[in-house]
Amino acid sequence: MLKRIFILALIAFAISAQAQVTSSSLAGNVKKSGGEALIGATVKATHEPTGTVYTTQTRGDGVYNIVNMIPGGPYRLEVTFVGFSPFTQTIAALPLGETTRIDADISASDETLTTVVVTATGTTRRKTGASTSISKAQIEALPTLSRSLSDITRITPQATGPNSFGGVSNRFNNITIDGAVNNDVFGLASNGTPGGQANTTPISLDAIQEVQVVLAPYDITFGNFTGAGINAITRSGTNKYEGSVYYFMRNESTVGKDPLSRAKTADFSNKQYGVRFGGPIIKNKLFFFANGELSRITQPTIYNAGEPGALLTQTEAKDIADYMRSTYNYDVGSYDKFDAETQSDKIFGRIDWNINDKHRLTVRHNYIKAYDDNISRSPTLFRFGNNAYRFNNEQNTTVAELRSRFSNRVSNNLIVSMQRIRDFRTTYGSLFPFIEISKGSANNGIQIGSERSSVANELDQDILEITDNVKIFKGKHTFTIGTHNEFFKFRNLFINNFNGRWTFSNIDALKANNPRQVQATYSNISGNLKPSAEFSAAQFGFYAQDEIQFNQQFRLTFGLRADMPVVNDEPAFNKAVDSTFKGQYSTSYIPNKQLLWSPRIGFNYDVEGNKKMIVRGGAGVFTGRVPFVWVSNQFSNNGLLLNTISVSDNTTTPANEVNGGKGFEPDPAKQSTTGSAGRTFEVNLIDKDFKFPQVFRVNLGTDIRLPGDIQATFDVMYSKTLNNIFYTDVNLAPPAGIVDQAYNNGADKRIAYSSST
Repeated sequence: MLKRIFILALIAFAISAQAQVTSSSLAGNVKKSGGEALIGATVKATHEPTGTVYTTQTRGDGVYNIVNMIPGGPYRLEVTFVGFSPFTQTIAALPLGETTRIDADISASDETLTTVVVTATGTTRRKTGASTSISKAQIEALPTLSRSLSDITRITPQATGPNSFGGVSNRFNNITIDGAVNNDVFGLASNGTPGGQANTTPISLDAIQEVQVVLAPYDITFGNFTGAGINAITRSGTNKYEGSVYYFMRNESTVGKDPLSRAKTADFSNKQYGVRFGGPIIKNKLFFFANGELSRITQPTIYNAGEPGALLTQTEAKDIADYMRSTYNYDVGSYDKFDAETQSDKIFGRIDWNINDKHRLTVRHNYIKAYDDNISRSPTLFRFGNNAYRFNNEQNTTVAELRSRFSNRVSNNLIVSMQRIRDFRTTYGSLFPFIEISKGSANNGIQIGSERSSVANELDQDILEITDNVKIFKGKHTFTIGTHNEFFKFRNLFINNFNGRWTFSNIDALKANNPRQVQATYSNISGNLKPSAEFSAAQFGFYAQDEIQFNQQFRLTFGLRADMPVVNDEPAFNKAVDSTFKGQYSTSYIPNKQLLWSPRIGFNYDVEGNKKMIVRGGAGVFTGRVPFVWVSNQFSNNGLLLNTISVSDNTTTPANEVNGGKGFEPDPAKQSTTGSAGRTFEVNLIDKDFKFPQVFRVNLGTDIRLPGDIQATFDVMYSKTLNNIFYTDVNLAPPAGIVDQAYNNGADKRIAYSSST
């Protein structure tokens, strides 16, 4: 049924629209010298770098609109009409995702032609909500250490951290590149982008043309965020062959000393090599752009055995290594300096084709292959070399965009994107159980063996995205109708402690084969050693909007958006869980097909009619999504896919002792047999009243042009969370009372829990 609905929606919108995040727009009025609207005047805008021409005619009220334009510039704008002198202006640049207003008064043909250069400053733009546009010139001028989008977007006034805006986690942003979603939709990367766990970025900064950050855009085509929308477009070729070769380097010599201890920074190396080149294949018709970049980082470990402040001396480390080799024939790896490596290779290619004066096609592909070694040492933690793991990432993303103008009244923008992401971890050395040894105190730990979270850790993501938007111009109205749809397919393999996790009280206990605890997670599915969570999902979005230009000074926008998340599969039903919670919670319940409404209204008012002061603002609801890892947990942690053992030595019953009193089991394949008791399972549940995140925002701002061509912007924004995410441990028994009020002079009144159900 959902498939039929979607196909019908595509048919309905196949004759439509303009993408909100990949292009720019021009609008204005054409009048005679006496102020009368000029009907049927030809308006032509030429993008000078590519020779791309956009043509339209003024409608019955003298209004014109040109959409789906290449951001940037310069542009040459010409207005002509028989019997009148041509009107010509040069526009320095058109900002991404915004409409620039240029009005024209043309005179009878015996009057003098004038040429004016116009820079599309904030006061000529027609934005309503809080937003920041970052041009190519700004990107090239800004200092950057990581050469990532987060280094660029930090100039947004509402930025509160790396890709965090308005105090909201970056997992609730919506990042698009060339109109296609580029989020870490699964939600595991700390930077909120695909490949973040491999310490790579979604695209080379040298391939970026312009970036826009929006927090309260009242244009209804923006959605899927409660933090911010981050829109980036890539460079394209022009009629001029242009290229660049670049090299960036950082090492310990470029970093200052610690401000407190005055200690020098440990040795490291960070190098980036890249090349970009673009130009015409057919002048004014077909263009190419390509970028390749290599990143190589080496970060040696500190607090190695025998170094000042290290947890182990050289003698202690060698003693442990010799014991493990002689007793279990296991190589623990290096206990001297370990050179952790990070490597990232990026290849980007783009083709732009001016099919004719009505249609323009863009196709681009981005490939990334990266890995990041993970090992850390500190005064309280020592990890032997083969306890390190490598996080691997490979991405392929293809985006096709067709921009069309069917008439002076109807334009269309269609974007189709396919993304394939593969993440997986690999461990160092031969497969071996994970061992933790306390040294001196419970807070000091030595780690040996294969890293416990990396032996069974893989994530496959396949994402298809289809966006189609229409703009219909009628009188003072600009109607927008569109749909945005994303289809996801996931396979998540994650079995913590799959190779067993053994804890020893001290080094002597290790040598005496006297473990304190063993934990292991193993498959509960016969014939499937490593079962994974596999499911598919979708997010449908439909919206409509009316933009009314009442006069040259006042514009009002209002619209309604509906989003519906869908999970196509149902998790397995665990009867034991249902019985325990008496039907209040179920492992099979997934919040599904919720229709989430986002009404919005915004305005833009040119106070004096001369673009020197613009007051703007609006109010609206913004609907986000949740990281799919939270949904995936319901498929994997339902008590049916996996079982867990956890046995400690705090019992006098021999049958319940760690491994039945036999001690450490070195074979990773036999970990599920090491505890005859203590078998449990973990369950993740979603409440039946769960709602996807939504936020209500109101903002008021003004843009003022000051003397010296200085632009001042003032924004006030208020946010109120409507739906948010809460966690609770439903396994806890009812409260047993309150914390002893003797603490904190009787002021401590926290609730105390004594046990689990």
